[in-house]
Amino acid sequence: MTLWERVVEANRPGPPEPSVPFRTASAAAVVVGSAACWRQGELGPAMAAFTVVAVVVGNVLSYRRRERPWPWIKPILAVAAVGGFAWFIVTVSRSATPGDISTVERPLAVLFAWILATHSFDVPARRDVAYSLAGSTALVAVAAAQSVDLALGGFVLVWLACCLWGLVAMWQSMAGARGVPWRTLALSGAVVAGVAGILVALLPAPRVSATLAFPSASAGSQVDSPTNLTDGPASLPAHAASASGPTRVGGYLGFARSLDTGVRAPLGNQVVLRVRATRPNFWVGQTYDEWTGRDWLQSADPVHGNHVVRLDTGSPFAIPLAPDQAAPAATGGTDVQTFYLAESGPNLVFHADNAERVYLQSRALYLTGDGTIVSSTSMGAGTIYTVVSNDTTATAAQLRAATVPVPAGSPGAPPALDPAQQARYLQLPHPDPRVAALAAAITAGIWTPGGADPHTYDTVQAVEGWMRAHIHYTTAIPPLPAGADAVDSFLFGSRLGYCEQISTATVVLLRTLGIPAREAVGYVPGPYNPITDLYDVQAKDAHAWVQVWFPGYGWQNFDPTAVVPLANPSPGSVLAHQAGAFLARLPWLPLGLLVAVAGLVGLLVRRRRRRPPTWAHQVAADLARGGARLGCPRRPHETLTAYGLRLAGIRPEIGDDLRSAVDLVERATYGGIEPSAVEIATALAVTKGFRSAAGRGGRGGRGGRRGRPGRRAGSPQVDAWASASAKEAPAASRGR
Repeated sequence: MTLWERVVEANRPGPPEPSVPFRTASAAAVVVGSAACWRQGELGPAMAAFTVVAVVVGNVLSYRRRERPWPWIKPILAVAAVGGFAWFIVTVSRSATPGDISTVERPLAVLFAWILATHSFDVPARRDVAYSLAGSTALVAVAAAQSVDLALGGFVLVWLACCLWGLVAMWQSMAGARGVPWRTLALSGAVVAGVAGILVALLPAPRVSATLAFPSASAGSQVDSPTNLTDGPASLPAHAASASGPTRVGGYLGFARSLDTGVRAPLGNQVVLRVRATRPNFWVGQTYDEWTGRDWLQSADPVHGNHVVRLDTGSPFAIPLAPDQAAPAATGGTDVQTFYLAESGPNLVFHADNAERVYLQSRALYLTGDGTIVSSTSMGAGTIYTVVSNDTTATAAQLRAATVPVPAGSPGAPPALDPAQQARYLQLPHPDPRVAALAAAITAGIWTPGGADPHTYDTVQAVEGWMRAHIHYTTAIPPLPAGADAVDSFLFGSRLGYCEQISTATVVLLRTLGIPAREAVGYVPGPYNPITDLYDVQAKDAHAWVQVWFPGYGWQNFDPTAVVPLANPSPGSVLAHQAGAFLARLPWLPLGLLVAVAGLVGLLVRRRRRRPPTWAHQVAADLARGGARLGCPRRPHETLTAYGLRLAGIRPEIGDDLRSAVDLVERATYGGIEPSAVEIATALAVTKGFRSAAGRGGRGGRGGRRGRPGRRAGSPQVDAWASASAKEAPAASRGR
C-alpha cells in the first residue's frame, strides 16, 4: 500500500453515527468549554457567540448529512484550519512575551474554539463526534489556567456531566444497549475520585516562579486626591470620625492617613483579594511612626519632609529603598506576590517588605517617605498586580547577633539609623512612669552586662510573651474616655483589645526601652485554597502588627496576635486540616443516634421483605436451609414432597414429623383442605427445629419440638397465614 493510499485509508469516514444523545452531549461539552473561556476573559463575546452558534448549526447539518456528507466540505475545513494556525503564529509572534505563557493563552483559546467550531460541520462518524468531545477538554484547560476563584467550578461540573453523558451514549451506540449502567458508573466514579484524592494529597507545596512577568491590570481611573490615597470599599471607611460623637471614639483603624485605636469597623468573611506568593508573609499597606496617645499618624519624613516620590517609568516600576531602610546585609531570596483584587479597595499596593519591582498597569506610582506604595489609578475589582520583594526575614540567631553593640564606623559595622530617624521611631507624646516601670519589669534580666544596651530580639520576645499571657483578645473593647491615653488605659485598665491595641502597646513598650519600632497595617494570609493555589484573603484578615528595626536587616515583623506560616502548605495538608475541622464540628451524638435508628429501620424493612408470604413458603425455606447445612441441597425442579421424603431418610429420628409437615403442605395445596392454626404451628415448629438442629450439627429427637412450636397457635403471624388463600401455596410445593 502506497503512502497516499494509507492517508486515504486513515481518513476514510467510518459508519454514520446515529446517536442523537451522543452528538448532543459532545456539542454541549464544546459550548460549555467556550462559555468557560469567555467567563475567564480568554474569549471575547463575539468569538464565544460565534463558537456556540457554529457548533450547534454544524452538528445539526452533520447529523442530517451523515449518510451522504458533502464532498467539498473537507477541503474548505482544511483551509480554515490552516488559516487558524497561521493567524495564531502571527499573533503570538507579535504579542507573546518570552517566558510568559499567559500571553499565549488567549490566542490559544481562540485557535481551539475556531478548530472545534469549523470541525462541527463535518462530524458524520463516531470518531468525529468523539474528537469534538475530547477537544472540549482543551477549552476547559485554557479557562482553568486563568481561574483564580471557584466560579469556574460550576462550568467544570456541567462539562463533566456532558462528558459522562457523552461516554455513556457512545457506549450505548457501540454496544447497541439500552439503559444506563448505574453500578458500573458508580464504581468507576468512586475509583476515579479516590485516585484523584490520592494524587491531590501527594502534590507538593506550590512554588512560584520568580522569572515570569506576571499579567497586570488596573481599572484605569485616575486618582484625584491631595494625599494620592483613595478610600477603601464602603464597608472600610478611610476618614476619621469625631471623638466627640455618641460612641466617644474616633474613626477607623484602616488604610488612611491616620489610625485610630479606639474603634474597629465590622469586618466580614467576604474575600477582598487573592494572593499567589512564593511564601506567606505580612503584606504591608502602610506604616505609622507618630503616636499621639490615641492615634497613629504618618509624620513628615525628617529627611525629605512631605516630599512624595513619583515613579512614572511604567510597568515594571523599580522601587528605590526607603530612607530608613538600609541595604540588607543578607537576603533570603526573591519573594514574588501576585494580588488579584476581588473587591474595590484603596489604591495601596500591598507587598512584602523591601519591594523592588511592581508590575501594574498604571501611569505612575507614588512612594512616601516610609516606603508606602500608592497607585495613581484606582484599584477596582479585577485589578491584578505583581510585586517582587527582597526577602530579608532573618532567623532568631541572626537577629540576636545583629543586636550585639558594634562601635559606629568600625570595620564591618552594619548601617544604623541616623539621629533624625532614630528620634522618629522612638517618639512618644509624653513620658509615662507606669509604662516605663512595666517595660523594665518585663525585660528584667535581659540587659547586657553593665546595663548599657538591651538585646533587642530577646526584649521583643519578652514583650510579646507578656502580651500573650496577660491580654485577652476581643473586638468588644470598652469606650475610651475623652482625653485618656489609649495605651495606659489598655495596659493598666481593661486589658481587652485586638490587634490595634496589642500592637500599639507593644510599640510603646519597645520605644520606652529605646528600641526603634513602628506600627504596620495590611493583610495577613487568609485561608489557603488548594484548588487555585491562592490565599483567599478575607476582610477580617486586615491586620496591624509591629515592625522593629535591626542593623543590617532593616525592619522585621513581629506579631503577638497572629501566626504567619513559614511556607506555602501542600494541598494534601490543607485538605486534611479542612476535613479534620469539618469532622470536629459535626454533632456526633445526634448523628450516631440517627444512623442507629436508620439502620434499625432498614433491618426491620429488610426482614419484613424477606419474610415468606405464606406458611407453606416458610416450611419450604426452613427445609431448604436445613438440608443445605446437612450437605443435601434441594435439586432443581424437585417438589417439596420429594425433598421432604429425602430429608426424612437422612434424619430418620424425625422422619415422621418431616413427612407430616410436607404432607400438610401437599393436602393444603392440592387437596383444598384448609389446615387449622394448630396444624400450621406444629408444622412450622418441626421445620424450624430441623433447620436449627442442622445448623448446630446436632440430632433432634423425634418430636423434640412438637410441644414447643416456633410460632404458637393463635399468634398474629400464624393466624394471618392460616386465613390466607391456599392458592398461594402451590409455588412452594412445586419447588419454585
